Amino acid sequence: MRAMLCRCNQRLEATDEERLVDVVSTHLKRVHPYHLVASLSREQVRRVVAERAYKLEYALVYESDEPDEEFGLDPY
Repeated sequence: MRAMLCRCNQRLEATDEERLVDVVSTHLKRVHPYHLVASLSREQVRRVVAERAYKLEYALVYESDEPDEEFGLDPY
């Protein structure tokens, strides 16, 4: 997964960088239609994504059905 944070604080995600270019382009046209960035060419958007995108990984945080002792009820 690749992701990028827009200046409007919306996180944009896609499975790869080329699809992220599509997501960012669509976001700019829909959410920021009157802003100068909405008129960026695909190549310009590609450069922005290349500079600002980051790898996004989802991690399994809790696998067990039973909570660990440290997360259980306090004995007090």
